[in-house]
Amino acid sequence: MLRNFESHTSYQENLKLHLLLFWETDRGRVTDMEKSISKLYLLNLDPLLPIIKPLYSNTGCPAKNQLGIIRSLILMLDQKHHGITNWAKKVANDPLLCAICGFQYGKAPSVGSYYDFIKRLWKASHKIHVAMKKKLRPFKPKPRKKLKAGQKLKPKHNGIVKKFARIAMRDALPEYRPEQIFQEFLARCVVDVSAKMGILGDVQKLSVAGDGTPFYSGASHYGTKVCDCKKHGVYDCKCPRRYSDPDARWGWDSYREQWFYGDTLFNITASDSPYDLPIYLRKAQASRHDSILAVFAMSEVRKLYPDLCIRNFIADGAMDNYPTYELMYHWNIIPFIPLDAKTKQTLTKLPPGIICLDDQGRPICKGGIPYEDCGYSYPKGIKYRCYFDCHDIENLVNVPIHLMEGLSI
Repeated sequence: MLRNFESHTSYQENLKLHLLLFWETDRGRVTDMEKSISKLYLLNLDPLLPIIKPLYSNTGCPAKNQLGIIRSLILMLDQKHHGITNWAKKVANDPLLCAICGFQYGKAPSVGSYYDFIKRLWKASHKIHVAMKKKLRPFKPKPRKKLKAGQKLKPKHNGIVKKFARIAMRDALPEYRPEQIFQEFLARCVVDVSAKMGILGDVQKLSVAGDGTPFYSGASHYGTKVCDCKKHGVYDCKCPRRYSDPDARWGWDSYREQWFYGDTLFNITASDSPYDLPIYLRKAQASRHDSILAVFAMSEVRKLYPDLCIRNFIADGAMDNYPTYELMYHWNIIPFIPLDAKTKQTLTKLPPGIICLDDQGRPICKGGIPYEDCGYSYPKGIKYRCYFDCHDIENLVNVPIHLMEGLSI
């Protein structure tokens, strides 16, 4: 259960009283931390109460200082510290840091309280994560094949984007979001406030941009060997091994034109904002294609911000596919996506006998009749055939009326 959920107004009043004292005794340090103090003073964490409360039971030993732990973690990152253990000890022994975080000096939470709170915020089983670290997995070396400049990896499975787009239209996408609490924190405490301040743009016709960026892992892709091949003189074995980062995969960094080992951080930003403020963050495997992540991301953004009316969606060529366009049309969103390099075709380079393409991308013959879609022909792409040849029609009498209207002979 929760206890001592201090309101933001009360925190601000107590902080001002403490700063008056430290201004007289340690003025230089207060001045050096002015920006960090201002950030926490303005950050209202009151909207987090309905989000954090379900993480605790209604009985048992009461938890306290949860908001203070959040402020402490934010202050830790703002002060360029990255070790929770050392930081927790430093805060507990520093009266100024305790006051900034909202702790009572001498009663600051221990290191265990930090990790317990973080484990509650991450909505995934800790036991499963530990089991994945201990599980032996096959070794996958760094891919040797390099892609061309600006080229992106293709989805592993054909038609997977179309499958998820159809499910998204029914609002039935599977929701596995361990980072959901952090997304709610960003939405309720930061983005909603920014929307009220008017720095996101027009919330009634908001323009957003989505893209993925490489998130390099600090773990080694070689893993930890558990076999005895080394004793037998075999040093380059491919035996299964343990990995400290079980979620990391190989992915292609199209900007740096190199392979990387880690994850993909997909983010959606308010493109009309003068500050390019992010409104959504999601981490996925590096091998996951951006077109798949875009479907999940846009579906979750619409649920996360029911009061925002998204009008325009800006993305790169990785999202250039018909399922994405159909999904955006279903949501009444206008997509601004450049054509993929392989799909760009000028009218002068169209195959012989083709005058143009219709609104569905089908070739139109000289008679004004669209070709029939005959499925996917790997590796060339979609295969089209003449309507008469596809339906084995030799006499124009058997041609449907709606096609005869566009026929010119």
